Amino acid sequence: MGERNLPTAQHGDRHGVPVRRGLAPLDERLSEPERLCAERLRELRERIGLTSEELADRLSGDGISIDSTRLSKFLNGREVPRREIAARLHLLVAEREGVPVDADELARTRSAMYAAARVRSPLQAREFELATAHEDLCRHRARTVQELADLRNELEDERKRRKDAEAALENLGIRSREEARMLTGERDAALDRIAQLENQIRQAGAVLRLRERDVAALDQLMSATDTELVLWEMGGPGGLTGIRAAVVCLRDADEDAAADRLIERIACGYSVRDVMRLVAEFEAMRRVYDSTGVERALARLRKPVDLFHWLSGEGRESKARSAVLTAVASFAPVEHLVRIHKACVEHGSSELDQALRKAMVAERRAVPEDIDDVWAEDLRKGLAALNEWRATSP
Repeated sequence: MGERNLPTAQHGDRHGVPVRRGLAPLDERLSEPERLCAERLRELRERIGLTSEELADRLSGDGISIDSTRLSKFLNGREVPRREIAARLHLLVAEREGVPVDADELARTRSAMYAAARVRSPLQAREFELATAHEDLCRHRARTVQELADLRNELEDERKRRKDAEAALENLGIRSREEARMLTGERDAALDRIAQLENQIRQAGAVLRLRERDVAALDQLMSATDTELVLWEMGGPGGLTGIRAAVVCLRDADEDAAADRLIERIACGYSVRDVMRLVAEFEAMRRVYDSTGVERALARLRKPVDLFHWLSGEGRESKARSAVLTAVASFAPVEHLVRIHKACVEHGSSELDQALRKAMVAERRAVPEDIDDVWAEDLRKGLAALNEWRATSP
């Protein structure tokens, strides 16, 4: 079902003012979750007060393209919007009504969309599930960080209490026996609590490290899911073939921002080996801009440990290895370069470490002095020695 044949935003009313088109009744064949989701979206559209064309334009961007036809599918229950559309809708509602975004209302909209996605689109349902799990993990991580900070503050207080009690005990000559007994009890209680707090801090630190790993793993799953959703929406095949075709299609349509975002998803969501297979396919097509774009995204966004393991396993004479090393030396955050150097030293990969330093010198990358870390200092010294050797070599 489409929208009724009322004046459109292009034509406007007799005074030339854009007019919102009415919506057709919902199809009775819709499931209950689909109907409730469509009704919720219609309610938000009414509160926003824009025409379909205006609303579609405001909802588009950051790799998501929506026109009035697709918006009509959302409002008529024939398609479920991507999860992030809920946040954009509620931001527009808040702007219109002059109030902050209502977190409870946003959660209600997402719940309705998720229920509809479970009926209509398993792929979108997976997006909702992963995003919800990611938000929960991030909340748990933030809570753990706060708990760790509180424990450390309490530990400092207990250490001060113990120190004060010990200092007072040293002056026993002017203390009564009762005061000495009290101070000894305070010192011993502080020592016991210090031991407990140190144990809790060790455990909280371990929990935080595990939560960080869980968040990183979910980030990768979300990127892969996001990519598959883009391919599904474009109607093309999945996998590397679909990714390559989608990037080409977006470039040819001058949708460079969307193509770049898709490339970033690939760099984050797929194995380094698969990412480099995509690079090879772009090179075979003589699409140099895209092949180098993938390498740069990989260098900027990928975890240092992933890059280290791939570089370690790739042959020294590999063209792909050389290209990635150059990209890493040029575009990776300095902190990542330090971590790759650290991994090289710890795993005895002296050849890779030397190749990384040579690439950094060639690309004129340095480690700023404000990075105060033993491994950063070690890498600085290695780069300085290499620069000095190059300056004195004939």
